[in-house]
Parts: sequence; C-alpha cells; structure tokens
Amino acid sequence: MEHFSSRTAPTAASTGRSRSAGTAHVHELMLPIERTISVTQSLDDAARLVSGTETPAVLLDLSHQPVGLITQSALASAAAEDPERWKRRRCAGLAQSPVDFLTPENSIESVLGRYRDGEATPLLVVDGGQAVGILHQDDVFAWCLEQPVSIFDALGIVSNGSSSAELSSPDVPSVDAN
Repeated sequence: MEHFSSRTAPTAASTGRSRSAGTAHVHELMLPIERTISVTQSLDDAARLVSGTETPAVLLDLSHQPVGLITQSALASAAAEDPERWKRRRCAGLAQSPVDFLTPENSIESVLGRYRDGEATPLLVVDGGQAVGILHQDDVFAWCLEQPVSIFDALGIVSNGSSSAELSSPDVPSVDAN
C-alpha cells in the first residue's frame, strides 16, 4: 500500500530566501514526502517501497500520524538482526520517538549539532502533528559547502583556520612552520 503526499515543501526559491545566507532553517532544505507506509504493513512491503531510492518512507500509525521514517539502512539492519523472519515483521518495530523529529523552523545549525552527536541520517519534519517533509543529510552537507567558515567557527566545528579533519585527529602532532 503506497501513499503519495500532495503536499510540497517550501524551497529556498519558493520562499524567496537564499539557501546560503546566514542562518538557514529546515523548511528551506526539506524535501516533500513521496511515500508513506502504515505501521501494520510488513518490512517486506517497506523494502519494496524504498528499494532503489534514497528517499525514505514516512511511517504512519493507525491514526495516520507520523511515527518515523523507514530507510534502506534501517531495513538492512532489521534483516541483519533476523535474516530468517525480518520480512514478516511489522513496520511498527521501526517507530521513532517524537523527540527525533524536526520542525520546519529548526535551524540547520541545530541539525548539524545532531549529526555531530549521532549518525547523519534523513530526519522527519513535523508541523502540528503532521509530516510535512524530510530533511536529507546530503542536502544539509551541500548547504554546508556553500557556507563561509565563520558559521562553522561559531558551531565549534572549525577553529583558527584548521580543517575539521585536523580537529578530529588530536593525536596527530602539529608541524611548526618555523
């Protein structure tokens, strides 16, 4: 049972805002919802729905409220945990906590903080209890490439002209240019 949303997410072009100017918000980068699936459907149904696409499906409860995202990665983990029976399990097992969801007004900087503290994955965007979009990590990273280093200085990701790779390897001795 595949559902398609008629909602479209606002983009930087449609809102008249620049994606690269200062503080960006989730609604500027989120993608529209393309697929939904019910918690009562099998993981096999979900696998067929998201197969061959980078776009996750929004998981809906029995009241059609969003309870998470189903990604190829989550399905691969379920298959690895129980190779014999994973296809028969219900999608409800992949429900997420509402604290994992974003709102359209969350800043992209707050998303980068989440990614710094955990895994960079697609995130569900919810407004007023309704799923309104998906923020894909590739779009966040593309936004990062458009930004001046000062934004990352403020986040503590880059400091004093050092690259993030240098900062992530504290055991590497620095080389004095003198």
